[in-house]
Formats: sequence, structure tokens, C-alpha cells
Amino acid sequence: SPRNPLMPGPTLQLFFCFPPVSCSEAQVDQSPQLLVTGEGKVSTMSCAFTSKYQTFHWYQQLQGRGLTYLLSVSPQENATEQRFMGQPLEDGKRSSLHITDSQLGDSGSYLCAVRAQ
Repeated sequence: SPRNPLMPGPTLQLFFCFPPVSCSEAQVDQSPQLLVTGEGKVSTMSCAFTSKYQTFHWYQQLQGRGLTYLLSVSPQENATEQRFMGQPLEDGKRSSLHITDSQLGDSGSYLCAVRAQ
């Protein structure tokens, strides 16, 4: 997405750098591939799985660092960890990750991993 010239303050980029993962016939798709947002905004990204999942795990990778576990989402309930909230969608086939009050330090890559049923 092009930068909005009317958006005040610096922007940060949240993106997925990992290709979709195949697990037998099932596949994980993440969107958006690149999210540009501003400080103090709510940032939202999602993962879709081609079949029902048991648990959805969200990870963060900041530049120059390894993966950091954020939270796990079950098909029945939201999960919250500080400014991060994971939410189940579509009867256990999708999950979204919301970052409230986005900060420049949140810029990096985000990965979702699925534990299939």
C-alpha cells in the first residue's frame, strides 16, 4: 500500500516474510503480505487454514532477531498478551492478530503456525 501523505507521524511496516506452508493437503495463507500503518493505530492481520485447526500460534520476528512467541488462539476464544490480541474466525479456519497502539518497535515480520486437528 502506498504511504498516505495525510497520515501524521512516522509509519511502521508489519509484514509476513514466510511463504505459505503446506501440510499434506492443507495450506496456511497469511494476509496482508505487507501492512503499513502509523504509530498509535490498531494493526490487524490474519491467517487462513484450509481445514479446521486445533490451535493457531502467532510469532513475531523483529529485524536481526529470532522468532518470538506472542500467543496461541483456540477455535473458541480470544487470547490477549499485552498489546496483542488473537481472535478465532470462521469456525476455526481463520485467526486474526490485532496490535493495539502500534509502535515503531513493532515493525517486523509476523508468522502464524497451525496445529491441525
